[in-house]
Amino acid sequence: MDFKPLSLPPVITGIVRIVQHHGGRIFLVGGPVRDLLLNRVCPDWDIAIDLGEYQTRARLEDKLRHLLRQFCQKFNARFVFHPHFLTATLTLPEQQIDICHTREETYPRPALLPLVKPAPLERDLFRRDFTMNAIALELTARGTGALIDPCNGQQDIKLRLVRIIHPQSFIDDPTRIFRAIRFAVRLDYEIESGTLYLMRAAIKNGYPALLTPERILYEIRCILKERTALKMLEALIKEKVLQSAWQWQPSPEILSRLQLLQNQGADLPDLFAYLLASFPVTEKFSLTREERETRQALANFNAVKRKLRLAKRPSTIYHLLKNLPDRALRIAALIEPDTAIREKITYYLANLKNRPALVTASDLLRIGIKPGRKLGTILQKLFALQLDRTSYAGIRTTRKTKTRSVPERTAAGSSNEDEIRKELLGIARRLTRQKEKN
Repeated sequence: MDFKPLSLPPVITGIVRIVQHHGGRIFLVGGPVRDLLLNRVCPDWDIAIDLGEYQTRARLEDKLRHLLRQFCQKFNARFVFHPHFLTATLTLPEQQIDICHTREETYPRPALLPLVKPAPLERDLFRRDFTMNAIALELTARGTGALIDPCNGQQDIKLRLVRIIHPQSFIDDPTRIFRAIRFAVRLDYEIESGTLYLMRAAIKNGYPALLTPERILYEIRCILKERTALKMLEALIKEKVLQSAWQWQPSPEILSRLQLLQNQGADLPDLFAYLLASFPVTEKFSLTREERETRQALANFNAVKRKLRLAKRPSTIYHLLKNLPDRALRIAALIEPDTAIREKITYYLANLKNRPALVTASDLLRIGIKPGRKLGTILQKLFALQLDRTSYAGIRTTRKTKTRSVPERTAAGSSNEDEIRKELLGIARRLTRQKEKN
């Protein structure tokens, strides 16, 4: 296949020189080569180094560390080295480069991470996921610009096919099921018929269930970063991949709700949180505290909705929503079909959530209320009254008064906060006297 001449950035040119100085060969591999052949922009640089040291593992690891230190000194970078997998990440101020030594893999059991040992480039290419990702471009001087394609990946790129390299591929690593779907949708390719047959067989036989939740969630996060994420999720659901992994039954409206969120500008964490709320999450799921709390709030939001629908006072709205994560509330507001509930959530976030109390504990201490539980109870009552006074704008809801919506009450005007503060302090004194009498 023809492709535009590759212009190497200075950092890659420098890395090539250092590797050549040590007698090694260096290749651009995987996705960047595929995208180069497709004339697509690829911001990533995946580099494979072959130092010709296949027998003595400890010596090879020392050589790789030495190379990485040289890269860091020359380019003011940092590195993280994973000796078990012979991989490293080089982090520069403005980019990240993935580096590996050429290697081959064996899988002790399906879905386990592989055992790795150094090997020549061709064996490295045969271990990869799909033929289109098993192409290398040599960068060292003796072979600059030479394409190495032992799996006929260029032919499959021309045919617009996603094809695995060996029949055990989806059994060895079931995450390749997610990646096959992701690449097919992203590139508008077909999954080759034999590959599709083996993929569906692996799904039917439950191999996705052998993956840890962490690995599955990583693949879902990768999907959600894609421009065509919803088509990818639709394909996952159609092929029953997540159903096989977790015995998960998606709700009929899940894709339309995700589309609604995306149309209204929801970010990746919003989409991920909404999906999580539908998943059968357990303690084995590697989630941040915020993700777990947001997921829990969304999963249980129907119970809050029933009470929120009946809420008339701002203080009641505040009490119902104050302990729920902001992200969960933003998501609920975007997908909620009930206008009244949507308005109340939006009103809480815009007007109630960060409302400062006009009367503080210090104020109550100054008028003689002693520290303790009673002080806290009075503060809560005063804050609820404050929210209802300032937000209701003096409107009282009685049998003779038409109940206005929350936005209408706010638009009706705002009472003077100093007057409300004096009123609240007066109420505090009366509450104290009543409690003393009792």
